Amino acid sequence: MLLRKRVWDIMREDYAFVREDASLSEAITALREIRGRQPDGSFVLVFSKNEKFLGILSMWNLIQGIGPCLLKGSVLEGNEVDWDRAFVTACRSCAQVRITDCLQHDIPMLKPNDPLARVLEVFLDYRRGRAVVEEGGRIIGVVCLADLFKEIGESLMP
Repeated sequence: MLLRKRVWDIMREDYAFVREDASLSEAITALREIRGRQPDGSFVLVFSKNEKFLGILSMWNLIQGIGPCLLKGSVLEGNEVDWDRAFVTACRSCAQVRITDCLQHDIPMLKPNDPLARVLEVFLDYRRGRAVVEEGGRIIGVVCLADLFKEIGESLMP
């Protein structure tokens, strides 16, 4: 099955994205929206103002971006922490963090006609569970590990 099927058979054309000048809050909102449609969605694609693909913000990248804001200073010192105040402070501080500072740039690229065996190879080589699908210089979709796993699982069913 991995040799007959192609990337276009399993790729997602619906994915979260933001522009490079978006805030962390906007990226988090985009991720929350896609997770409403795709519960396994865990990343946001980032594009430049002229539609050039720049990279991906994963949930991990977003947490890394807001974590220092939340943990900054003496907010967590003492026996009792005012978490509401800490969160408000973090949100204000995080407004200063640029998403381009948190971006993953080494994202695997696939072509829509690539066989699924190529997807498996890319995921293993990059040790990532996602890749973008590019055609004619444009991003047309994404492929996630869950998509490949589903296809492998279905091919094992009698």
